[in-house]
Amino acid sequence: MKIEIDDLLAIVQPDGIIWEPPAVLAKDGNRAPILAPYWGCRVALSRTTIVNHQDWFNKRDGESHTFWLPNPATGEMESYTGYVDNVAGRFDTRGDCPAMIGVDIALSGILVVIPE
Repeated sequence: MKIEIDDLLAIVQPDGIIWEPPAVLAKDGNRAPILAPYWGCRVALSRTTIVNHQDWFNKRDGESHTFWLPNPATGEMESYTGYVDNVAGRFDTRGDCPAMIGVDIALSGILVVIPE
């Protein structure tokens, strides 16, 4: 499985994808949760380069972007729109020169439809 953003960045298979379900905003009179409409997603990638990191970092521009990700309920690849909130590089600092070994990307504002 590969993920994409804006049909531009075909990325190697992620190490992990963690979907964050909508937050509970309140409870109704029967104590049932009232949920926010949007999901978040965290994507962990390895085998990236500084250039890949910079490409993702530049997507933190407040504009909505298109993502190709697996649906959190079915696992089928689908197209979503949302925002890139944070991009954090992971570095190996064991040698004389730190080396980029991965990047963690936080996405938000994703409207997910869960099949009944």
